[in-house]
Amino acid sequence: MKPLSLLLAVALVLAACTRPSDPGAESRHQAQVDALMQQLSIHEKVAQLFVITISREPEEETVSLQDSLIRDYGVGGLIIMRGPIGPFVERMNHMQSLAKLPLLIATDAEWGAAMRFAEYLPYPRQRILGRIEGRRAERLLYRMGRNVGRELRDLGIYVNYAPVVDVCPDPYDKSDGQRSFDSDPQVVGAYASAYMHGMQDEGIYACAKHYPGHGATKVDSHFQLPVVLYDRAQLDSVGLVPFQRLIDEGVAMIMVAHMSIPAIDSTGVPMSISSACMNGLLREEQGFNGVVITDAVGMQGVAAGRTPLEVNTAVYRAGSDMILMPDDVKLSIDAIADSVATGVWPLEELDAKVRKVLELKARAGFFDEGYDPQVRDLDTKVAEARYRDSTLQVRIARALSRSSKPYIEPVYRDATLVLDKGGK
Repeated sequence: MKPLSLLLAVALVLAACTRPSDPGAESRHQAQVDALMQQLSIHEKVAQLFVITISREPEEETVSLQDSLIRDYGVGGLIIMRGPIGPFVERMNHMQSLAKLPLLIATDAEWGAAMRFAEYLPYPRQRILGRIEGRRAERLLYRMGRNVGRELRDLGIYVNYAPVVDVCPDPYDKSDGQRSFDSDPQVVGAYASAYMHGMQDEGIYACAKHYPGHGATKVDSHFQLPVVLYDRAQLDSVGLVPFQRLIDEGVAMIMVAHMSIPAIDSTGVPMSISSACMNGLLREEQGFNGVVITDAVGMQGVAAGRTPLEVNTAVYRAGSDMILMPDDVKLSIDAIADSVATGVWPLEELDAKVRKVLELKARAGFFDEGYDPQVRDLDTKVAEARYRDSTLQVRIARALSRSSKPYIEPVYRDATLVLDKGGK
C-alpha cells in the first residue's frame, strides 16, 4: 500500500493536470474589461470600488439603503458577516438581481465557511495548523485551500480575506495569536502559500493580511491604533518575509492594516492611509501588482478622529483599490466622483483601480455568456462540503496527533474537537 503522503502528492498532480484550460480566456476577459471601461460613467466607476456589508437580520431601513446602493449607485462588492446561511443566500441572490454588473462577494473564512456559517464544519485555527510538521503540512493546507475554495464558490463568494500571514511571536496573544501559523516567518510563508494556492486553484481570490504584519503588537486595531516600533531591518527580516513570498507566487489581493509604523511612514498615520506604505513599500519595493484593500474602514485604528467621508477619501488617495465596509457610502461616492470629474484627482488613478476590480470579475467569468450569479441547490452543496471537509479533517487531526511540537492548550482545543468528532 502506498504511503498516504505519496497518494496525496499524486492526487494533487492529477487535480492540477485535469483542471480545464482556456487559452483564449485572457484576451477575452481583457476585451470585456476594455468595453466596460468605455461604458461606465465616472460615478459608476467609483461605486465599483466600494464593498458594503450584508449584516445579520438587517432592519428595514438598512435593507432599503443597501438595495439603493446597488440598484441606483452601482456598488461593486459585498462582504458577508456571520449568521444563518439560508437568509444570507436569499439576500445575496436578491442583491445580485439588482446589480447592473455582478457583485464581487467576499467574506472572512480563515478556517473555512464555518467562520461565517454554522452549517459547515470548522477547520482548526491557523496556529493549530502550524503544529503540523514537514511537507505533510503544505499538502494538507493546499487541500484545505481547495476545499474552502469549493465551499465559497458554491455560495457565489469569490474573495476570501485569508490567509493571515502575520508573524506572531506569542501564541497566547488573544488578538492575533490563534490566527498566525507560527513565529518563524519562513514557516508562515510556506504554510500560507500552500493555503493560498489551494484556494486560487479553485478560482477563489486569496487575500494576504494584515500588511505589513500585525504580529508585533498586542493592541487591537478595532479599538485603537497600534504602533509598531520595529526598524526597517526588523521589518525586512520578519513581517515582510511571508508577504514577499505570496506576492512572488501570485496572491490576488493584499489587505493593509490600520497600524502606525514610523519606520515606514514617519508621519505616524495608519498604514491604511499611507501612500508611503501602499505605493512606496508594497507596490514599488515589493512589486505587488494585484488588488490592494485595507481592513474595514470603520475600525477605530483609522476612524478615530475622522469622519467616514474623511476616512474613505483618505484610503482612496493613499492607494487602496477597494474600500471595505464604509459608512456614508453615497456621500463618499459622490465626493470622489466629483473630485475626479473636476480634475482635482486624476482620472487615470481611478481607471487603474476600477480596471483591477473588473479584471477580478472577468477572470471569475462574471461577464461570460450564460453566467448566472444566483445560488441554487444549497442543501446539496452544504452536504457535499461537509463530506469533503470531514474526510480531510480526519487527516489533519491525525497529522496533529503525530506532531512533535509542543501543545498550546488554549489554542489546541479546536483541533481536539476534530479528533473527538472523528471529523464528523
